Amino acid sequence: MSQSMECYSSLTTSLSRGESLPSQWYTNAAIADLERNQIFRRTWSYIGPANELSNVGDYITGYVGEVPVVVVRNEQNLAALVNVCRHRRHEVMKGRGNAKAMQCGYHAWTYDLTGCLKGAPRTATEQGFRLEDYPLLPLKVETLGPWVFVNVDCDADPMKKQYGKVLDIIAQSGIDLDSLVLYSRVDWESYSNWKTMLENYLECYHCAVAHPGFSAAIDVLPENYNLGIHGWFLSQVGNVRQSALEGKSQVKIYDARGEVAQAQYHVLFPNMTININPGFPNLSIDVWRPNGANGCTGFSEQYFAPGVTKEFAEELIEFNRQVGAEDDALTDSVQRGLRAGIPERGRYLTGAEHLVGHFQRLVAASVAGTPSDLKSVAGTRDAEVQSISVEPTASAALESERNTYTELEVVKVERESDLISSFYLRRADHKALYSWEPGQFLPIRVKVPGQPPAMRTYTLSTASNPDFYRLSIRRHDGDAVVSQFLHANAKPGFRIQAMAPRGKFVLTRSVDRPAVLISGGVGITPMMAMAEHVVAEGKRTGMFRPVYFVHGAQNGQAHAFGARVAALSSDHPNFRVHVSYSRPSDGDVLGRTHQKTGVVTIDTLKELLPFGDFEFYLCGPAGFMKSLYDGLTGIGISTDRIFYEAFGPATVLRPEAQPKALSRQTKVTNDVVAVQFLKSGAEAEWSSERGTLLEFAESLGLAPKFGCRSGVCGTCTTRLVDGAVEYLEDPVAPRSAGDILLCCSVPRAGANLVLDL
Repeated sequence: MSQSMECYSSLTTSLSRGESLPSQWYTNAAIADLERNQIFRRTWSYIGPANELSNVGDYITGYVGEVPVVVVRNEQNLAALVNVCRHRRHEVMKGRGNAKAMQCGYHAWTYDLTGCLKGAPRTATEQGFRLEDYPLLPLKVETLGPWVFVNVDCDADPMKKQYGKVLDIIAQSGIDLDSLVLYSRVDWESYSNWKTMLENYLECYHCAVAHPGFSAAIDVLPENYNLGIHGWFLSQVGNVRQSALEGKSQVKIYDARGEVAQAQYHVLFPNMTININPGFPNLSIDVWRPNGANGCTGFSEQYFAPGVTKEFAEELIEFNRQVGAEDDALTDSVQRGLRAGIPERGRYLTGAEHLVGHFQRLVAASVAGTPSDLKSVAGTRDAEVQSISVEPTASAALESERNTYTELEVVKVERESDLISSFYLRRADHKALYSWEPGQFLPIRVKVPGQPPAMRTYTLSTASNPDFYRLSIRRHDGDAVVSQFLHANAKPGFRIQAMAPRGKFVLTRSVDRPAVLISGGVGITPMMAMAEHVVAEGKRTGMFRPVYFVHGAQNGQAHAFGARVAALSSDHPNFRVHVSYSRPSDGDVLGRTHQKTGVVTIDTLKELLPFGDFEFYLCGPAGFMKSLYDGLTGIGISTDRIFYEAFGPATVLRPEAQPKALSRQTKVTNDVVAVQFLKSGAEAEWSSERGTLLEFAESLGLAPKFGCRSGVCGTCTTRLVDGAVEYLEDPVAPRSAGDILLCCSVPRAGANLVLDL
């Protein structure tokens, strides 16, 4: 295997995180050769419209990858043949038309319409030469709707099995495919890799930025522009803008009024696109063929229903040409960036660009995987295959808005256990919520009568969605004023304020590595968000990440989300649940309500887990997490495979660990700064790879108080004796002059730092 290749498992792990294929996959000649053999010789290639092959002798020539082919109508059926003469391998037929026989223009070897050699000048006296030994080689040919396809692989699955569903989706547009007539056909050439061009086609994230005309004609808002994965083909569906129908577009577009109101754009893997635009019934096809590693060639066909006016046809063709020119400028620029090789990988959005991710997985499985790998990826469908709509992706918070409080109202309250209740919240202005990662928390501000506004952070207990937050809060005794107040007063209609979600305890993007979600008590809340996310992603992509859901509670009355976890398990083929009760009540039944009596320990995990490479997620009481963390590291589990939610110094399980280098460099000095902690007597040199001041203090064995690690709660407030700091995130927690927040600050260059800690 080429040094520029990676093993398939490594590729899929990267792709599942939203990382793109390495740049060399778009520029390396050896990989281009592999693609020709592993992809284009094993997939269906569009040749032309079936109605041009209606009569005996009708033929069309084309290419399957780099293999010349001819499809001809003979007396019996359609025949697909390698369009290469058996003599000196000259191409036999050119273009398209009608012929009584097929004759090579090099030495006049002549074949009948079935491909049998019927004449070869000067061979009558050639010893051992027989005409029947040298036919044109046959290929597999099939039709899909009105189109003809050829495959070099004689064992390929039928066209209808792989792509048949696309005909049903096209029918939703109201277009009668059999009525369409070929209007024009043009060849073209590009200086971009074929994948570069198709990946650009597969997302409309760029449309509002780069295609003003297209965006004026088609509604490209993410909540209205639907994306669908159907295994071997991928679809985008939108609708004509009302302003386009009313002639109120601010930029020049074609006349989009007509019986077709739906726009459809499909990719039939690997290299055919089908395009339908609103207006008079129309359809266009593009085929993209590799031309080395850094280029491709292809052709475009434009079809219309009978009765099209010349004005509409020319307007739409010009509209498509303009969009294509805009795309060419984009992809040529991308290809130049790919040739540079820096950075080696890009980052696609797994929500807005998940069609790109599926396309890349098909490519990776074809080139670097096994047939079973390809079959698995090609079997992927959206959760709702009857409709190609998917849930719109919630908006990410703008940097300027992350720390702005918005008003939320309670829409529902559900009791999860004797002590835990879930509060469902939506924006009071009914706008979509900001998106979040499974495991993150929500900073809220609550007005308790007679007290100043109280800020708290509660983990979101559901997967990201645009409609509601779910906070599952335990009612505490003593001085837990906010939790007591919410349990007593937060009924439907009650309002609180919140900033955008945040937090670093999140589920990784791995698909293959099993996630072991281990919780105690109310620590179940982030695990619920993670579990819901894994199940939803599995339904969406067909790739179900293995999950072990391990939870410890006192008894059934204290056990939250039991029925919900069971429902998630039933929707996931590899989701195993284990529950331990430390003090079962009379109504609890071992084997039905829980699997073990006692607490969750490292021995529980040893019994439950087979040998393998796992990621462990911990959340619960301090002693619970400390026991499990020590147990996992004690049996050799690497600390980079253990993730946990820390709620204060008592739950910092590895303060000796080296903090991660800071990724946001705009305010971070490259200088080394001496830092002195007065109360503890500790002194050390800080540098950017030592992280925030909180992480730096923890790495020295100190245990500062903290809550959110995001500058929200103010728990880590510390007196600054000397020096100055920079903030990586603008803190919102109130603080007095001379105080700093350790969790989101670093030393400023130019002077040593002294802290009263």
